[in-house]
Amino acid sequence: MSNQSDNDNNNYITSLGIDNITTSFLDDTNKLPLIISPKYDDTLSFLVKWLTANKSWIEEQMLTYGAVLIRGFAITTPAEFEKAMMAMNPTLCDDYRGTSPRSVYDNCKYVFSAADVPVTYPIGQHVEMAFLKSPPRQLYFGCLQESSSGGGETSLCDFRKVYNELDPELRQKFEDKGVLYNRTHPKVGARWTFDVGSMLSWRQMFGTSDKTEVESIARGEGEAPVQWIGPNKETFFQSWKDDATQVHPVTKEKVWFNHAQVFHWSTFPAELWYAFTRIHDIRFLLRAIIIGFVAIIKYYLLGHRMALDIRFGDDTPITVSEMNNVRCVVHRNMVFSTWKRGDIMCIDNFSVSHGRQPTYDAGRKVLVGWANPYDKTSTLPSTPVRSNKRKVQLNATTDDLLRKSLRAILIDEEPNNPGCVEATPDTSPETTLTNDEAHALKEFVIKTAQGERHEDTDLHKRHFSCPAQVSTENNSLKNIFL
Repeated sequence: MSNQSDNDNNNYITSLGIDNITTSFLDDTNKLPLIISPKYDDTLSFLVKWLTANKSWIEEQMLTYGAVLIRGFAITTPAEFEKAMMAMNPTLCDDYRGTSPRSVYDNCKYVFSAADVPVTYPIGQHVEMAFLKSPPRQLYFGCLQESSSGGGETSLCDFRKVYNELDPELRQKFEDKGVLYNRTHPKVGARWTFDVGSMLSWRQMFGTSDKTEVESIARGEGEAPVQWIGPNKETFFQSWKDDATQVHPVTKEKVWFNHAQVFHWSTFPAELWYAFTRIHDIRFLLRAIIIGFVAIIKYYLLGHRMALDIRFGDDTPITVSEMNNVRCVVHRNMVFSTWKRGDIMCIDNFSVSHGRQPTYDAGRKVLVGWANPYDKTSTLPSTPVRSNKRKVQLNATTDDLLRKSLRAILIDEEPNNPGCVEATPDTSPETTLTNDEAHALKEFVIKTAQGERHEDTDLHKRHFSCPAQVSTENNSLKNIFL
């Protein structure tokens, strides 16, 4: 009998069911992102098999929560990240038409550096390649080396909430006028600048130095006509009007969907200021002041424009006050998940934005891959709206859940997800139980495995992963940019 029991346990541990991972959240109030951690097996081999078997489930969670963080598995190299990403989504892409300079990792085809710009540079919240006709549907970030000092997070923000919480009058102005993008890239990327877009050359972006081929690629991707301007006609230029918002292709929810908060001239010093208020590193404050004055002189007084300049669709400028309204709503909804080595962050690019928090740790290394370009001008599929509170239905009986929950307590398992709060049966997306049934199950398991305990026993472990915000009232710099 004991041999049969051991065999049953081994089969359970090595199976590819959803019960062989642990789910949790960063805290007990914010459901972005959902965190998946190993329960028994943390090897890359198991993860690849498990992701391959549960691709649909992962996609469902990305739609429901906006982002899924895979944490605690043994992943250390770019090739291993690519293998895990391919298991989730074999349709990864290697075409990049964004604005940050990136480079592909050795022995990889679909894994790139997240941004080849100094780690001290903040990158505002945005949905990837929002200004293109066909942005990717999914993004996958991976952490090779986390920051050992303050900052460095790849912050998240639900842009559905941003759309809903924006000042209605300003939101309507954006929807009525749309946005106008003017995009400029030199033949050789600039170096000493805080305009990240100007660091990317058109030769790097298109992978060719042939202008005719660049024009052909742009036409084939349905982008705006390419113009060549400046001395010797060596500077790439495009101009086009786009919508400021989008309808999610699956859930049909309205989403804030543009790059205004990234490429407005006031953004760089404003984001440095926000970093200072969160991390309290005086270097961010000093840089915010210096760069703020330079930006005022260069862009406001002298009229220079960013490499990717964004305005209202009628070519009128977006004022600092209007941009601050957007920025405040974005920052109110931002989530800061501290990276751990081996993490993979899976993002639904049509609902949740990402950005980079600045840090002074030059050793930070984060990579990225993307998949499923979606033509945002196409007819939307008639898929039912998915509620953010909906539960995923699984083929698991109450007896199975009881047996597995009891086993977890008897062997005194600790969740392998540092910096997180454990998801209980009533909060986990893997359960089909009602709240009453979940609480009854929890009470029964506790009493059975450990004897009578007080009914208010706390099963959660909450650890704050983000520094607290400090008051920013009555500050002169805030009054200029925020």
